[in-house]
Amino acid sequence: MTDVAPQRRTRRDEYAEQTRQAVVDAARRLFADRGYLATTVNEIAAASRVSPGTVYQQCGGKQGLLHTLMDTWTTSDLVQGTLDQVNDTTTLDELLDVLSHSYLEFWRRYDDIVQLVLATAAHDGSAAGSLAEATVRHRSALHAIAGVARRYIVLPDDFTDDDFADLTLYHYGPHNGFHFTVTVLGWSQDRAQRFLRAQFSSSLHQIALGGN
Repeated sequence: MTDVAPQRRTRRDEYAEQTRQAVVDAARRLFADRGYLATTVNEIAAASRVSPGTVYQQCGGKQGLLHTLMDTWTTSDLVQGTLDQVNDTTTLDELLDVLSHSYLEFWRRYDDIVQLVLATAAHDGSAAGSLAEATVRHRSALHAIAGVARRYIVLPDDFTDDDFADLTLYHYGPHNGFHFTVTVLGWSQDRAQRFLRAQFSSSLHQIALGGN
């Protein structure tokens, strides 16, 4: 059986990918500045120097662009990287450090996308569907992390993986976490990271003690 050599990318393929990325980048900037609903395909086309038809053909219009941005966030290499680092931990403190650093990096890279999807979901069915899909992915990753956390801390029998996900999102979720402490309150990233990690650790230990 002979090996099939991988196809080489042509200049046309490379140009198409560059064009598509330019459209995605322009949409991300405009959505952040003006909001999803107020931004038009014509504005995205002008900002990326392509025709409106290209925005539809290459990216599926505004809805396709929003879904692409959501995928950038939810399928980031940070997700698997975080899970790999969590699996390599040997103590609860190490696991808490990994979570803290990972959520900070997610905020740095994707907070504009997260806030965009949250704001748009209330008014747009497609965005609401994208947010629901992102939430399922997020919670699934937290369920896996909960399993590792149980190696290091004895939690009540009725404290489920869903409860662990809820607790994590209470401290690090998109409505609060680094978005609230840094973006809204104006804290430094270091201060926010220390505070959030300490609060999450305290909550987890309180649950392990039965709330006493």
